[in-house]
This record gives sequence, C-alpha cells and structure tokens, in this order.
Amino acid sequence: MEAETEVVRAAINLVRFALACNASGKAIKREEIRGPVLDGLATRSFRRVFDLANEFLREDFGLQMVPLPHHEKKLAATEAKDMQASKAVTRWVLQSSLPDEARERLELVQVKDDQAVLGFAAMVLSLVFVNNMSISNEQLVLYVRKLGPPLCVLPAAESRDMESVGYTTDAQMESAAQAAIAFLVRQGYLDKVSSLGASGRQGIGETQSTQQVAEADADPGQEYTWGPQAKVKFKPLDMARFIATVSGQECTSEFIKTIGRACGQDIATAEAA
Repeated sequence: MEAETEVVRAAINLVRFALACNASGKAIKREEIRGPVLDGLATRSFRRVFDLANEFLREDFGLQMVPLPHHEKKLAATEAKDMQASKAVTRWVLQSSLPDEARERLELVQVKDDQAVLGFAAMVLSLVFVNNMSISNEQLVLYVRKLGPPLCVLPAAESRDMESVGYTTDAQMESAAQAAIAFLVRQGYLDKVSSLGASGRQGIGETQSTQQVAEADADPGQEYTWGPQAKVKFKPLDMARFIATVSGQECTSEFIKTIGRACGQDIATAEAA
C-alpha cells in the first residue's frame, strides 16, 4: 500500500493538471492522468487520488471535476440514456461546486477572449436549444453569419483579414461562419450529427469526431446538437434565464414553460430531478 504522502502528492499534481486543462479549454482525460500525474502509483490508487484531488479543488477553488458526457449517436431518448449509462467515465471537466446563490453574488473576472467565446457559445447554443435541441447546418450558418463570430474563434489568417479590412464578400462571410462553428465543435460545445432520414430530427445519425468535423465540407443535410461541454456548462434553466435576458423578457414560470416546449423538455421537472 502506497504511503499516504505519495497519494497526497499525486492528488496535488492532479489539481494542477485539472486547472491547466481548464485554462486551455481541454478535457481532463483518464489516460493522461495515469502517466505523469500518478507517477508510478498503482492503477488501483486512481480513485483515492481522484477523490482527494476533488476535495482539494472544492475547498481551495470552489470547483470540482465532473464527468464529461460522451458524444452520443442520435437515438431515441431512452436508448441514448441507456447507452450513456453503460459507458465508463474517461473524461472530466471542472465545474463550480458553489451554490447557485453564491455564484450569482460573485463578480468573476474573465479574460476578454474567454468572455467572447463563452458569450458566442451561449448565443449559438440558445438557438439550438429553442429549435428542439437540433439545428441544420444551413440554418446555423445563417444565424452565425448574422451574429458575426468574434475574432478569437477564427483561424489566425482569417482573424487578421477580418480585423484589417473586414469581410466584404459572401464567400468570406460563409467561410468565417463555418470556421466559427468548427471551433465550437472542437471545444465540445456542439456535436455534428449525420442525418439519414428525410427529416433531420427523425433520422438516425452518428456523431463525427471533432478532428473530422474541422475538415469536413459543409453539408445542408448535417445537423448540430449540444456537445458534451454544453451539457456540463449550461443547465436548461440557466439557458432559459439567459434567453429571457437577451430577449428583454421576464423569466416567469410561463416563459420557462414556453421555452421548455421549444426545446422539447420540461425544464422545471428536469431541474427538480
């Protein structure tokens, strides 16, 4: 049995690793923890190290590591839930462990680019949310073009061009929108789903890897749904409140019910669960 000091040391290493992953927008992967983080400890020590690291994160930073949902095939809700439950957890992300009341009172300081990314992601996800949690590639490109993606989500070359002269042609605007969507896929906010049925929402499809999506050609038959990061960072009720704020409406119980019908779920019941 390993000395307790070795477990504590490994837990501190995991805290540092988790914070570094969070700062770079990456998931915390089990295979990456086993090497430099555990540093010689037996695999059976993983759970002890992980739980202790989470304790340190909660006490010192108000954060905790939570499972990152798997990319799911587009199946019936019950089938997708069963498939999700059967998969072992291999990736985590940091999430606030503070009560909602405490988080609402905090004035968090974010880097300007982080604010832009989160705001842009929230706007795009809200559009998917009120479209029954699924939106076509054609629709999404149109919305992103209207929103105007922030420079920080675009490739360096496109970002420089936009900053200096702006986009003046339809092709440039299309390219920027596709690049911004690909960025959200790589960050895990969106999943790209291949629809095989005549109606995108009724057909069965499968999620492409984020590496494939970056190079994939635009296809009007493709759809987008919420990705793993979105499911962790945005609760349905939080999204309803966000939509109320940006639309200048009061987030009443009736408004929440209306948004719930648009996204195909009972938001109040889901939060209570």
